[in-house]
Amino acid sequence: MPVGGRRAGRMGMAGGLTYYAFVAGARLARLLPEGLAYGVAHSGGVLWERFGGAKRAIVRTNLGRITGESPGSPRLERLVREAYKSYARYWLETFRLVEQDPRFFLERFHCAGESYLTEVLARGGGAVIVVGHLGNWDAAAGWVGASGRSVVTVAEVLEPERLFRFFVRHRRRLGITVHPATRDSAARLVEAVRGGAVVALLGDRDLRGRGPQLDFFGAPATFPGGPASIALRAGVPLLVAGVYGVVLPDGRRGWQAEIAEPIELPPTGSADAVQSLTVQVARRLEGFIARQPEEWHVFQPFWIEDRAPERPGTSVR
Repeated sequence: MPVGGRRAGRMGMAGGLTYYAFVAGARLARLLPEGLAYGVAHSGGVLWERFGGAKRAIVRTNLGRITGESPGSPRLERLVREAYKSYARYWLETFRLVEQDPRFFLERFHCAGESYLTEVLARGGGAVIVVGHLGNWDAAAGWVGASGRSVVTVAEVLEPERLFRFFVRHRRRLGITVHPATRDSAARLVEAVRGGAVVALLGDRDLRGRGPQLDFFGAPATFPGGPASIALRAGVPLLVAGVYGVVLPDGRRGWQAEIAEPIELPPTGSADAVQSLTVQVARRLEGFIARQPEEWHVFQPFWIEDRAPERPGTSVR
């Protein structure tokens, strides 16, 4: 077999194993009682961190930039451990959320600044909400849907394709309409906003490294310009939100979110409008991430000097 054929075969096998691992994990997460499920997730996160190898070094670098902590500091090492536990918890929750009804989200998800979303929607169109890989954005989307609002998003097409279809079906059960990231996906999102939908977008990771460049926690990074571009085309302000996992007063797990004051569009279109709006998005995300950096689930090199652009279709979140 040619070398290229062997490589393609190995990639196909790895993709198949990844798919079945997610399917099995989703089923197990839904079968376990809630308390036991969280215990398993946290234990798995601890083991993952312990044997994280090169990935652990990346997480340490990212959290070090956010906090200013030196390598080896007790606080930084604690944050790294908590980040792995938080990320494991994210996957557990995401797999379990599809079994829940609207009442679940309304009871367990609390949002400060919801009035900003209501105000933007009252202007007669939809809204664009930008979140980071912070806490559990699937829970946030479930809450938006449970509140009687239509939720639309876009997602990178994963490899293998059946893994992408798995996540599309999964999020559809949460009431989220998912468009694949294609040439016409931006137009679809603009149309959704104009139709009154809430378009929710992850706005911190620029997979191709071609977005606006700005300083993020004191170092150069690129951010996706899509959220700003869509807001400009749809004529709506940008909303930025942070989401955190919490333990509720009754001892159950839930989420606390905050929506920041809307970022209004410039009075007239300008060449640097996307850059200006994206910088404002990044400033708000900085504030949200700095509150609980261990909840920021970016386990890949993020800043320009640390990374090379990702090959599309290789990230599952």
